[in-house]
Amino acid sequence: MSAERGAAPPDLIRLDFENLDARETLRTTWANEELILVQSVLGHVHEGHGIFRGRRYPNTTMDDIVRALRLEPVALQGARQSLIDSVRAYARSAMLGNAYQALVDDTGEPLLGMSTLRFISADPHYVLRGLYLGGLRDDPDIRLEVERERGITIGGGASYYVDFERMVELGYSADELARGEWGDRIAELTEQGVVVEPRESGRPSVHYQYIRHRRGPGASDDAAIVCAGMLWGVGTALGVFLADAVDTLEKYVPRYSDQDERIALEIEAQFGDLRMDRSHVKQLIALAAATDGDGPDIPDSSLRHLLSIDRRTDLCPVEAHLLAVMGTPAPSIGLGHDRVPSGSFYALLRRRIEEMGR
Repeated sequence: MSAERGAAPPDLIRLDFENLDARETLRTTWANEELILVQSVLGHVHEGHGIFRGRRYPNTTMDDIVRALRLEPVALQGARQSLIDSVRAYARSAMLGNAYQALVDDTGEPLLGMSTLRFISADPHYVLRGLYLGGLRDDPDIRLEVERERGITIGGGASYYVDFERMVELGYSADELARGEWGDRIAELTEQGVVVEPRESGRPSVHYQYIRHRRGPGASDDAAIVCAGMLWGVGTALGVFLADAVDTLEKYVPRYSDQDERIALEIEAQFGDLRMDRSHVKQLIALAAATDGDGPDIPDSSLRHLLSIDRRTDLCPVEAHLLAVMGTPAPSIGLGHDRVPSGSFYALLRRRIEEMGR
């Protein structure tokens, strides 16, 4: 079935993973690095990057990638879910006043396996605020409110359970769903049997697929992390980063449910000292939007890029972001796929914050 719908050849998938694994070192354990790199291969497959050299296979799924690498899908999904669960457990401990100043779990292991988090002291209440902001900033309805209020275009969408057999049968492709404008046609796709209910997720042909509601330049995870830190402190920046990580990891877990947003809503409902509301979410969305003609100067790093170590400086981008927030001098490094210089990026964000405050 995977070949019939145009999935990438398994030998190319394996070669791309081998190249990535040989080239990249992430600021996490090797086991967690594997969990992240498999998703990077999917990005290469969809965009024609890496070993694929312009050949795109947009109907390839994470199941195709995992099986081509001869990994066990259930075990890999469970391992990714456990990383999310550790973030949720930290948030719940923080709401109860029991969390550590370092972002570690009850056994002393850093969240996401990122060793840096052992050494950064952050007020857990500020981390909760970042998880709240980060978990809601991708909500398509809140983004649409920001577009209308500020007269800008951001774009956005959401992930749905999609029956790939039905999708191909009707002449759609995953690429069309991810890149088009389907906000007014979700009901139609549901009637056609392309979008299905969560209870049908166990069928082999059903996969979790991003469907774009509105086209637009999008918003930058890098900018959201840094702006949150510049405005509300390093703990808030860390919380936004953790929410972004959850958003990435939840794309391949046993059961999909927008877990970053669920964590945010739990914090909103149960944390009495939040001192933030949807207006702060909207402010962060506007600051992180790739608009005003400076989109090319605003990187949007994947989780792999955020954790990828620059061997020249022994810094990964998320560490550089945190140092910028804390005012600690650090060398400039390249950010995102286009290697945007971090120094000029931070200066741009400071200007944005200053201009928005006028």
